Amino acid sequence: MYSAEYLARYPFFRELLETTPLSVMHDSLTGLIARPYILRFIHALIDDKTPFVMGIVDLDNFKSINDNYGHRTGDRMLSTVAEDLRVFVGEDGVVGRFGGDEFLFVYFGCTDYDGIHAFLDEMYLPGRVFRKDLKFGERTIFSTATVGCAVYPTDADSFDGLFALSDKTLYRGKSKGRNCFIIYVPAKHEKLEIPTLARRNLYDTFYRAARAFDAGGDAGERLRRGFAPIGESMRMYRLFYIDTQNRLHDITGKSELGAVESPDALMRNGLFAPHSLEELQSACPVLSGHVSRMQFDSVMICEVEKSGRRYGYLLFCPEVLTFRIWQESECAVAYFLCHLLADYLEGCEK
Repeated sequence: MYSAEYLARYPFFRELLETTPLSVMHDSLTGLIARPYILRFIHALIDDKTPFVMGIVDLDNFKSINDNYGHRTGDRMLSTVAEDLRVFVGEDGVVGRFGGDEFLFVYFGCTDYDGIHAFLDEMYLPGRVFRKDLKFGERTIFSTATVGCAVYPTDADSFDGLFALSDKTLYRGKSKGRNCFIIYVPAKHEKLEIPTLARRNLYDTFYRAARAFDAGGDAGERLRRGFAPIGESMRMYRLFYIDTQNRLHDITGKSELGAVESPDALMRNGLFAPHSLEELQSACPVLSGHVSRMQFDSVMICEVEKSGRRYGYLLFCPEVLTFRIWQESECAVAYFLCHLLADYLEGCEK
């Protein structure tokens, strides 16, 4: 929780403290600066032409945490992450709660790309703010977040412009699979539009995948065609198939990679979507070796099953060297593709 002594170093808060109790400035749950005051602080910095970095932080999969563990656990997680973020930013800035599971931070430590990158990169190191296990009683929750940021006045000279760019980079991070940070760079992000980045219409993805799958061909060709719209929508670029003889096939590369172990022991309701690859390494070292050599930091494995008959597994991989936090919608799309394949393979046997 911010003290009056700390906030008084900033002219905006020093003046505000003369008429407003400190408790009013605090968000009641997290102890961070409440939304109205962090926004007014940013406006004041712009009025004074003070350079700074503004970042938007969005916790990944927070709704599922509330749904699976209850709102009390969700509140405890918010409070824990908020305090970790406040301590990490330290004397180089101020952190506020924007609303729900989103935070805003103002950072004065540096405003050049390399400096901001180093600052955010450290934020994601294991044990710092994100990418770490949080323990609440007997429950352990893996905490990650997506961050988008931009610089005043380098990137924008108004609040609306700065917020729009930070929001755009946040959506860019979400479209890349979350659990990452994006710094606004005009050459990369200027032409991106949020409606395009946010487009995750399940109906459209299912429809295009089904139509492509039904276009014909053998199982491999159908998979390649059906996977194309899924890969485009979900930012997944490689697809593998483990057949009933436990042979691994690179569907997108049209090759066989050899025998591997069955991932059956890892599956939970037909799905394996871990937040680390340690369990895969322990249970399936050969399969894990293939994953490691191809530089994938995360995978999702989905069972291909129909009418009690297992036809193998599909293994989905995102961009190389990208740690993916799999969303419920992405798991649903993967299951849908597995169902299409199982339905086709069952038909081939009749």
